[in-house]
Amino acid sequence: MKIIVISDVHGNFHALQAVLRHARGQGAGEQVLNLGDATGYGPCPDQAARWLQSENVISILGDYDKKVLSKKHRKEQWARVDKPDKRMMFAWTYDALSKKSRQFLKSLPEQRSLVIENFRILMTHLSPDPDNEYLGPETPADHLNVLAGKVDADIVLCGHSHRAFIRKANGVSFINPGSVGRLDDGDPRASYALLDMTDGNIQVHLFRVPYNITAAVQALRQKGLPDVFSQIIRQGLNYDDVIRQFGDAPVMNWLGPSGIITLLTDLGLKDPTVGIIKGVIAGIAPQARVVDISHQIHPQSVSEAAPILKEAVPYFPAGTVHMAVVDPDVGILRRALAAQIGSQFFVALDNGVLSPLIEKARERGEDLLIVALDQPKYWLPEPSRSFHGRDIFAPVGAHLANGVPLQKLGQTITDPVLINFP
Repeated sequence: MKIIVISDVHGNFHALQAVLRHARGQGAGEQVLNLGDATGYGPCPDQAARWLQSENVISILGDYDKKVLSKKHRKEQWARVDKPDKRMMFAWTYDALSKKSRQFLKSLPEQRSLVIENFRILMTHLSPDPDNEYLGPETPADHLNVLAGKVDADIVLCGHSHRAFIRKANGVSFINPGSVGRLDDGDPRASYALLDMTDGNIQVHLFRVPYNITAAVQALRQKGLPDVFSQIIRQGLNYDDVIRQFGDAPVMNWLGPSGIITLLTDLGLKDPTVGIIKGVIAGIAPQARVVDISHQIHPQSVSEAAPILKEAVPYFPAGTVHMAVVDPDVGILRRALAAQIGSQFFVALDNGVLSPLIEKARERGEDLLIVALDQPKYWLPEPSRSFHGRDIFAPVGAHLANGVPLQKLGQTITDPVLINFP
């Protein structure tokens, strides 16, 4: 039996749908355990709450849900929240919930004990110890040992921290599936856990799932909610971290992605190379629309690629990500770059292919920021020496399309290779 374990959906129904599709692909779907906080931060709290009322879902109440529903909290506590956008989200979430959804959430307990396949399971949003706020990856092992002695369970499922982990103490497994809809670790993909129970054994799998982030952000904006919540979803960061990175107006002077990625390569179309690059993009930014400028550039011809790229760029909307995969020195370690030039993003090798665009931006005084890609966490694991299009450019382009800030991808440089083309 495979059981889906989710927590902290936070009104992000787009992420929840992607998680359920992924779980069905793993052969799960008959039983879902939800560890609370269906509401807050996301644009679809009522849709999430309605789905949780399905017969195959067992739920508990989260602390954010509790604050939204509490009459005392609405009348007294909300006014004490120092950030007006947080107060607005509390009030908007309550109003967005239907009467039926409010009644359903109010009916939920804060903890549940159940037995599945002879495993005793305790569901709790916070820590099972009322004196402890929550459990996280950093919780001391000694404390887990104490908790293990207090609970009557083989498995403790907990949420709230938004960070997935599996830990064991005194024979008790402590499992946090992470957050479906509002991540804290800089990776915006949805997180969930799968419990595979077979013949008295249990295996726990943690998954990260890409979803249509752009649609979730558009829904937030259509509802008139502050842009800080869009950045929370885009960046996979909590409120305080977004404010620290972007200030009180997170999208001021920030170029948002259009959702389009273009490809200009010398790879041809006879083999699966271009298709593989598109597959990598789809795995990280499934909502992105990929547009082919050309794959028939003469092999390694930067002088042919550069003017074609310059000619095409003006016809794409602001925030488009342009990938130029043309390398005259295949296999030689050359800097990989990402850039914002004017109102567009670019990913390319430092081989001069961006020269006409850089020179034009400098002449016009347009925005120009170039970084050398040195953050492997935004690449595929163990990149090869000769297929940077798959291993570095495609994942970086997809992360830009998801809204990852350019500055997070590498160190700023001021000395890109420039070529004077006739």
